[in-house]
Amino acid sequence: MHCKLCGLPNPTSPLRDAGHEFCCHGCREVYRCFGETAAAAERPATTTTPPQAREAFLWVDGMHCASCEYLIERLAPRTPGILAATSSYASGTVKIAYDPALIDEAQLPAAIGRAGYRARLRDEAAPEHDERPELLRLLTAVCLASPVMMLTLLFVYPVHGGFVQPGDYEAIGWLAFTATPLALFVFTTLLAFYVGWPILRGAWTALRVGVPNMDLLLALAILAAYAYSTVQLFRDPLDLYFEVAGTLVAVVTIGRFLERGARLKASQELSGMLRAWSDRACVLRNGRYLVCGLNQLVPGDRVFVRPGEAIPVDGEIVAGQGAIDESLMTGEAFPASRGIGERAMGGSLLLEGNLEIEVGDKVESRMANLSRLLWNMQSTGGGMQGRVDRLARAFVPLVMGLAALVGGGLLLAGAAPEQALLASLATLIVSCPCTFGLAIPLTAATAVGTALRRGIIVGSADLFEKSPRIDIVVLDKTGTLSSGEMAVVDVIGPPGIAARAAAVERHSAHPVGKAIAGLDATRTASEIELHPGRGAVAMVGGQRVAVGSRALFATLGWAIPADLAARIANHRDGDSVVSWVGRDGFAEGAIVTRDQPRPEWIDVVSTLRRHCRVVLLTGAEHSNGYAEHVDETHAGVPPEAKAAVIRHLKTQGRVAMIGDGSNDAPALAEADLGIAFGAPTQLAAEAADMVIPGDRLERVLDAFALVGAAQRRVRQNLAWALSYNAIAIPLAMAGLLSPLVAAVAMSASSLLVVANSTRALLRGAEVGAGETAKAAGLHVANPHRPA
Repeated sequence: MHCKLCGLPNPTSPLRDAGHEFCCHGCREVYRCFGETAAAAERPATTTTPPQAREAFLWVDGMHCASCEYLIERLAPRTPGILAATSSYASGTVKIAYDPALIDEAQLPAAIGRAGYRARLRDEAAPEHDERPELLRLLTAVCLASPVMMLTLLFVYPVHGGFVQPGDYEAIGWLAFTATPLALFVFTTLLAFYVGWPILRGAWTALRVGVPNMDLLLALAILAAYAYSTVQLFRDPLDLYFEVAGTLVAVVTIGRFLERGARLKASQELSGMLRAWSDRACVLRNGRYLVCGLNQLVPGDRVFVRPGEAIPVDGEIVAGQGAIDESLMTGEAFPASRGIGERAMGGSLLLEGNLEIEVGDKVESRMANLSRLLWNMQSTGGGMQGRVDRLARAFVPLVMGLAALVGGGLLLAGAAPEQALLASLATLIVSCPCTFGLAIPLTAATAVGTALRRGIIVGSADLFEKSPRIDIVVLDKTGTLSSGEMAVVDVIGPPGIAARAAAVERHSAHPVGKAIAGLDATRTASEIELHPGRGAVAMVGGQRVAVGSRALFATLGWAIPADLAARIANHRDGDSVVSWVGRDGFAEGAIVTRDQPRPEWIDVVSTLRRHCRVVLLTGAEHSNGYAEHVDETHAGVPPEAKAAVIRHLKTQGRVAMIGDGSNDAPALAEADLGIAFGAPTQLAAEAADMVIPGDRLERVLDAFALVGAAQRRVRQNLAWALSYNAIAIPLAMAGLLSPLVAAVAMSASSLLVVANSTRALLRGAEVGAGETAKAAGLHVANPHRPA
């Protein structure tokens, strides 16, 4: 049976409520709060595939725009055995569903390669990216486009503008009528066919499959200007438009170089996310331990896990006792003690002890499920860039049709072929969608630089395209509001108890043991016995000393006096861990440790609450000391249910999520704005839109300010791009713009977008809390805040 909410397999004894079964307390409570809407939202619609279908992820180089996504998704299923393909242009990734009986996984990259792209499987080592070809094209574009424009300004523009007559150049006739046109021809040929080769290749691919894209429109304008100028080279050597082709190539090459850097970073991050769980396992077969890949495991296999290793798959512990760090999956601050008969989650880390885990009826890992869920969330088409790309796909054939209509209409009206060609060329050139391609990547590049200077790492390609208005801020507890590290808060017992306990725990890898070991360094211990997940026993000063949980003392048969237990009762608040300390058969004291809250967390939360609603969402079972400072609390919530909570909150407004653990990853990816804070796990960092390393929680407010400023800049750029095309295209169609003026207008429009994108986003070294909230769009009145 599977959980009603998250769909994961239920444990041996599932929780029941209202006729349904749940895998944990958190899923049950979320279902109680949100009902069927949460359960339905948690399971995204999927395409029906045969039972034998398998899934593969490929990294793809050469995607230039969202049209490339469409091309791949349309071409891939034409290969026998490939059932479906889903592309993510932002991360350069393709997910393929295929039938292994018809096509081998190793053949999938070749199938994508037929569309003109370079692909590799996710398990293949990524070849070191050689930027030299791109850099050489970039430098060539700058070095050649500059003299092309200079020569055009000196010799061509004055004639076109009527400022001089060709006869005025008789004194320098060879330079003006021979050397200059030939230099323009040679330089532009290199620009068009070397620097512009990626554009021409993309246009050819679009023609082959019948899907117009930006490359096709760019190629038409470049080749039309180049062909016309080449013909005129032998007829009228100063009636040239080589600078049109050169400028187009140079501007697009620079913009794409910047954009490619951002997409390469996104691809590397997604690659790391998909490899976040261990892909190897030590398995017992025929009395021998063998190391094999997870895809070679079968139900019933027994996997051996040593201290310090990640548990590769979900299963039942059949031998051993261990302390398991499940914070990666559940958010719990301190490790859980697991023994025979209990479930172990794939993706958690074994700190102490050795475990033998039996794989269940199905080989599965919760970490793998989270990663797949995360990919689906990140690869969903949407946001402003998605709408811009869809507009561009319709815009390209529309402009081509308008250019053909203008040229054909002039020919039918009796105009000369040169006039018709120039009018069509002007329409193509002036409507070139460079501004659409530059509007977002250049602003993103500026924002990334600003963020790095403020200690913020930007990790999502569409971060600056989303709405800046935030209505609800959701906070994780462990590692976000708290430090995620255990510290001693109280020592109860006779003098010397701290020194004895520190000596016993000095060799422990458990977080609680490490905290106790730091209390004192004056005593030493011998004959140490570690009890994974429970504590340790050792000889200190000739006496046998035990430090650990009540379960350890019960195993040893040592008594805990009633008066001592009564003194400890006030520390049982759910957030504290009590470690009993005893000598020679009975407990004489205790040491209390607790995950420490960050000193500034109340001020940050108070600032957020003045402008929006604040929700605490944690995988920990308790939230004492935190709940009274927020508007709403959900505790004990597993990763899959966290995503459901975010979906429900999104029906009430735009949601920002701040967390640090892999258990937060689905929620970070689902939120309108995800921020990984502190020392986030790799999965959490790559699910988030932004990463704020370190322990300064107030940096979250700076992040909101930066996002708001960048989003406004993106909207300014797109508004200009739309306005420019709405005015310039009709003017060109009416014959009021020559190709020369069209090229200048196009270049000026692109330069304006570049200048606006690179302006400073934030002024001043720091941003105050009130200014931050205003800049980020945290302006919604909070009906829950205290008066």
